[in-house]
Amino acid sequence: MENTSYKKDQVFISFRGRDERFGFLTHLKQKLIDGNVNVFTDDNVTGQPLQNLFGHIRNSRIAIVIFSENYAESHWCLEELVEIKKCLETEKLSAVIPIFHKVQVSSVREQSGIFGEKFLALQNSLLAKEVTAKKIRRINSKIKKWRKALEIVTGMAGLTYDNNSPELAFVDKVVEKVNINLANIAAGEGRNTTPGTSKSNDLKPLSRAIRRTVSDLDYRDQVGLSPFERVMVQKNAEIPTVDAVMAQEQAEISTVEAVKVQEQVENQQSIENVPEKKKRWPNLPFISALLVGALFVSYMVRRKRRSKGTAELNLPLQATANLF
Repeated sequence: MENTSYKKDQVFISFRGRDERFGFLTHLKQKLIDGNVNVFTDDNVTGQPLQNLFGHIRNSRIAIVIFSENYAESHWCLEELVEIKKCLETEKLSAVIPIFHKVQVSSVREQSGIFGEKFLALQNSLLAKEVTAKKIRRINSKIKKWRKALEIVTGMAGLTYDNNSPELAFVDKVVEKVNINLANIAAGEGRNTTPGTSKSNDLKPLSRAIRRTVSDLDYRDQVGLSPFERVMVQKNAEIPTVDAVMAQEQAEISTVEAVKVQEQVENQQSIENVPEKKKRWPNLPFISALLVGALFVSYMVRRKRRSKGTAELNLPLQATANLF
């Protein structure tokens, strides 16, 4: 079944104009457009309120954030980043691709170096304009949201520009990553489509975990996985061959037999190490003394009884003698 009314997924690009508008962004945007990717930047809302940008972020499927040295000096860049984070949490955005262009991942994540200096200067300028405690609290709350958005987005799988490599080659890597994510989104929604086509074939929808899969995790510093990245990244398990399965089963059987042999050896050693119980009589000298004492007492009792019996026997004899 074909759906000719399918609208191409929109890719939103957040960037600092003074750093990227006439350089890297120009090459990237043109390359995506040449590949028939629907790209949106603030150039598309010239003459409109900047708040309209938030609506275009919510209508996008992928957001590209180009971090540069002066990105954090822009109040609106940071507000875009907060909106991107919200759309990622509510799943309006299917993927966010951070690009670290001539700036280190750690500098953005920790707001250090030149990036951190620009961020601090923006904070100080905003706080200097406020005199009431309520407005100061509001600014501090906004700064806290900026920091959280920087933490979340820099934790996503992105690409870091190597100053030693050609910039156009790096542009190709970004375009490739965008195309991979667009293909994943289409497959997850049952659309067999690629950038540059307006037709869609119905497929069996995939699970949300697969729809949120982000491929190509290379080309960036190893900074660990964020909570969102752990949800979005799912490695495909390799299907083992028959030989591998048989080898695994044989290894398991060998392991079980080895364990049984070891248990038999240990049981035999346990039996041999049990000390032999020897029957020993208690202390013989002590028993001998008790027996001697008992015999002596018995002898004395018997002797006393004999003496008493002899005395009683002599009394009638004496009485009889007196009669004569």
